[in-house]
Amino acid sequence: MKTVILITSESLAEAHILKGRLLNEGIDCFLTNENFVNLMPLCNNMLGSGIQLMINERDSKKAREILKYKIEPSKMELNCPNCGSQNIGLGLGKRKGFKIFNIIIALLSAFPMGNLKLDYYCKDCKTEIN
Repeated sequence: MKTVILITSESLAEAHILKGRLLNEGIDCFLTNENFVNLMPLCNNMLGSGIQLMINERDSKKAREILKYKIEPSKMELNCPNCGSQNIGLGLGKRKGFKIFNIIIALLSAFPMGNLKLDYYCKDCKTEIN
């Protein structure tokens, strides 16, 4: 049977939780790249790295339905916990200057300086949503 990548995770704990959810639903799956992510954490998510959750192609539809909010977070309706607004965006967050500085240093040194990921935030009151 052909296997496909369902999702790529940044952390080992999250990957095992997602794997457990699928196994509880009767979907056979396994993880790849566990050792690479642990040995080279600064290179995580570069060139498709990260812990990959692999499933059989025939179980793809059912697995995507189970993990739909993790796979397609843009379809998830978010509300701001502070003001209740649904005007939510994706950006660098409160530490924008620090993250931009890290990007510049990483480009100049040709070495990644850590994981820089986008965060959801309220466009009205600027509260970060985790």
